[in-house]
Amino acid sequence: MASSTKILITEEVSEDLALRDSARKFFDKIESLPTKEVVVDFKNLHSISRSFAQEYLSQKQRLKKVITEINVPLNVQKMFKVVEEPKERVEILNLRAIKAVSI
Repeated sequence: MASSTKILITEEVSEDLALRDSARKFFDKIESLPTKEVVVDFKNLHSISRSFAQEYLSQKQRLKKVITEINVPLNVQKMFKVVEEPKERVEILNLRAIKAVSI
């Protein structure tokens, strides 16, 4: 049995990662692998949605395998960072405090 398995995510899912369900199915495949360590290769990836990134990181944390990412494009790194470190929303305008005026 091999100590690790390498998976090219663009071949298993798509060049554009968008749906939560796609991330779940991807991790179902990873879970079915006989190895304890999996290398996910992001080579040739074009885009990733916030929802895919959230589900990917959630599934990765839940799984009992060691998952390592390689060739992660900058846009994907940034999206993972946004998901991992959500910022507090700043209220710009309090709509509850505004009263309508008839003219």
